[in-house]
Amino acid sequence: MSVIRFICEGEVIEADLLEDDAPRICGYIRSVLPLDSTMVHAKFAGEETIVMVPFFAEQENGKTDVVAGDIGYYPGRQTLCLFYGETQPFGEVSYVARVRSNLEGLARCGRRLLETGHLPVRMERA
Repeated sequence: MSVIRFICEGEVIEADLLEDDAPRICGYIRSVLPLDSTMVHAKFAGEETIVMVPFFAEQENGKTDVVAGDIGYYPGRQTLCLFYGETQPFGEVSYVARVRSNLEGLARCGRRLLETGHLPVRMERA
């Protein structure tokens, strides 16, 4: 299992890619690393941050009942969604990864995003 790292505002969040359940999208994620991108906060869905990624993919391993620590990809939207608390996505996401460490740090980034609007984020292999 591959581990990826998100670095934002000094927080390091590690996540396990669910390669057996979403091999195509996980392959796309691995292929673009390392990646410097932008993180924003979801506007209506709840406690969710969004990281922009440079690829489009179709639905794979769909899920609507997300929980804190789940990471999904919105099909065709070029976004990874990092769920850090109570949230209800607007549709099915491709469930592609699970936070393995520092969910609290992700929540701190989420609260900071509500103040700033956007933050730089780096994604890399752990």
